[in-house]
Amino acid sequence: MTYFTLITATVVTLCGFISGAYIVVVPKNPPAPWQAALMARYIMHNSDWVSIATISTQKSIKGYPFVGLKSLSDGPTTNSTGIPYLYMTKMDVSGSDLEVDSRVTIMATLAQSDYCRTQDFDPQDPRCAKLIITGEYIKIDKSSLEYKFGQDSLFSRHPVMKSWPKDHEFFVAKVDPIQIDVLDFFGGIKHVTKEDYFNVNITNFINADVEFNRISVVEIITD
Repeated sequence: MTYFTLITATVVTLCGFISGAYIVVVPKNPPAPWQAALMARYIMHNSDWVSIATISTQKSIKGYPFVGLKSLSDGPTTNSTGIPYLYMTKMDVSGSDLEVDSRVTIMATLAQSDYCRTQDFDPQDPRCAKLIITGEYIKIDKSSLEYKFGQDSLFSRHPVMKSWPKDHEFFVAKVDPIQIDVLDFFGGIKHVTKEDYFNVNITNFINADVEFNRISVVEIITD
């Protein structure tokens, strides 16, 4: 079973069923700093884009780090999988680099939302939380169910992708984490295990030890 089907099954199992609709509980605000795995998933699901670092294949800077920006989705708004899905093309600089060396690091930050600004946190302030994932870039088999899920997830968050040039041959890829780091408070980076990261689901936040005034309820009609 893949991660996304496992997590989706968990959502259905743990969420309440009332009057023909599943009640999914999601956080209004970032989790507390001591909930590093939950914070990691919160940042991922609430990010529309990431910075992406690759090993450059450009002649003048070959072997140096190179950074780009990519839109992403880890699932529809009502289903967080934690998997960073990307819409890639070999014609892009980062995409070209990854054809040669699949090692990659991505970073998402709450600075792209209103949260840090409303809290008067500078983007470099540790409390303006960051998620950094280093891992392997993987192209997803176009004939698989995961490919359709990843594509639907991306299109639901970034509808304009549907109109991107066909001759660029965009495809769905993902980052398989090797190291997951969270910086969300003073004291340095926290390492989150892959197991803890994927075992947390913000759409099952009802089971987390948080205040109820930090939670909102979303109704998903099932008929």
